[in-house]
Amino acid sequence: MDHYILQLVEQMRESAQNLPDPNLISEFDEEALPDELKAFADVERFLHGKAKKISFITRIPAEALPAPEKLNATQITFLYDELKRLLQAYCFYADFPIGLPATIKYRLLREKWEDEVVYTGEGMNYFEFCDYETSRCPFPKEFCGCKELGTDDIE
Repeated sequence: MDHYILQLVEQMRESAQNLPDPNLISEFDEEALPDELKAFADVERFLHGKAKKISFITRIPAEALPAPEKLNATQITFLYDELKRLLQAYCFYADFPIGLPATIKYRLLREKWEDEVVYTGEGMNYFEFCDYETSRCPFPKEFCGCKELGTDDIE
């Protein structure tokens, strides 16, 4: 498995070094923007661009990410750190509670890999994993911030 992980990390690093054109990925015509909006092209791209799967944007297929149960703790931490670096190269950031174990972070990122997002190529685009209802919180109770926000299943 270590050899496979190293090959996967090599692909991730190559992807991070060879970022695609955000206009092509999001099918957005930046040139058609009026001059006064060109400075805000990333915002316009976010609002009007086409969302694509994270796997498509990064060119790392979801099935390439090993199931957590096939990995040991060191491998999971290593892969999570590399996934985080890869996503940051694409201006994507995962919003996790402080102290959440890498095992949970890796599993949640892996589950999200087929979600569709708009690639803007700049700025900071956050992935949230919790909708702030305790009954659906993906985090263990000791990391759940839903109760602190007073959103206990309010509809």
